[in-house]
Amino acid sequence: MKGKGKNRLQMIAIPLLTLALTFAVGMQPSQAADEIHIGFLTPMSGGLTKPGTEAKWGFELFWEEMGHKAGGKTIKVSYADSACNPDATINQGRRLIFQEKVDFLVGPFCGHAGVALAQVAVETKTPLILFIAGGDNLTKWGANPLVVRTGFCSSQDSHAFGEWLYKEKGLRNVTFIGQDYTFGQEKTLGAVDTFKQSGGKVAKIIWAPMNTKDYGPLLAGIPTDSDGVVSTVVGGHRTKFFQQWFDFGYDRKFKVFGLHWLQTDALETLNDDQANGLVSQALPYAQGIDTPENKKFMDLYIKKHKAIPSYGVEMAYTSGLFIKAALDAVGGNVADKEAFLNAVRKAKVVAPRGPMTIDAYNNPVQNVYISEARKIKHETLGEVWINVPVKTYKNVSQFWNWSPEEYLKRGPYKR
Repeated sequence: MKGKGKNRLQMIAIPLLTLALTFAVGMQPSQAADEIHIGFLTPMSGGLTKPGTEAKWGFELFWEEMGHKAGGKTIKVSYADSACNPDATINQGRRLIFQEKVDFLVGPFCGHAGVALAQVAVETKTPLILFIAGGDNLTKWGANPLVVRTGFCSSQDSHAFGEWLYKEKGLRNVTFIGQDYTFGQEKTLGAVDTFKQSGGKVAKIIWAPMNTKDYGPLLAGIPTDSDGVVSTVVGGHRTKFFQQWFDFGYDRKFKVFGLHWLQTDALETLNDDQANGLVSQALPYAQGIDTPENKKFMDLYIKKHKAIPSYGVEMAYTSGLFIKAALDAVGGNVADKEAFLNAVRKAKVVAPRGPMTIDAYNNPVQNVYISEARKIKHETLGEVWINVPVKTYKNVSQFWNWSPEEYLKRGPYKR
């Protein structure tokens, strides 16, 4: 099976590279021959303004550290507001390409906006580095030679979490609460899949519409025999869910586990006694990773912004690591799009989140950290919230323990 899988990967990689050879020269390069112009898209308005703006700061931080140089050339970055909206993302992506004349794109934050930006990349033959945009399809069934992800796909860390619930926490009958859109579905159902594969039973899956204002009726639907509740909520819904969970006394009835819930930017607003020690997230990054690379990254960001970096900051910063490695490898020649993207794929970086490589479908193989929310005393900031890993799954593939052929044959996670 392993031999066949390798051959299959080669068969897929060859046509992808062949398609890459058909790139037209249509886009004009940056005006200055000694300059590389990058277009970076992130939400800077709407419900995800804060994490989107922090991601921008992460990208800026990396290039400041590098002296705005890579591949022997000067790096120029133009920023655009994707607003976490597909239409806005398409319009801004086209503007960056046709008006700003960027050499390639980086972004966006939201998964559904990532699908839209990938469409722009294909229609304009412009390389795209996805620094988050977790939609599974982008590096699975819809893998494209113009698009490489340096963040994570939606279900990648969920697979680890589902197994952890059963094998590490001993849960057997779990209720899952997920937001009812692509990311929420893929995230939730990825954990459901591996929890069931491990031997667990799903008591119920509760889907929360994105316009949910009152979680009370949804929480009332949790089966009483559930031995755990798993939450996947984003944006402002995270604090809303947290408050109503405790206000309605569900903490006295069930143990709650955050698959995607209490990231650092949400922790800042929460009640100390209630949040401390809660299982907060499963992600490829946590602020409490104890490595020299993460300490350096944390120190740089804290010195500049006087705050703890969110996972979006790290994702944007790490995209810079891949881009610089690739630009150095090709001597700054971004006109050869195939060579540049191949150099991104071949890069092996040790990011703040840990060691990373890119698989044959353009998604990272990387560590996944299951974390708890903890308040610590920082030497500069005083008492601050961070996410501290309690379990590390190393070198996690987006296909988990399935072969790519087995996984892709089953189709995407949908409710």
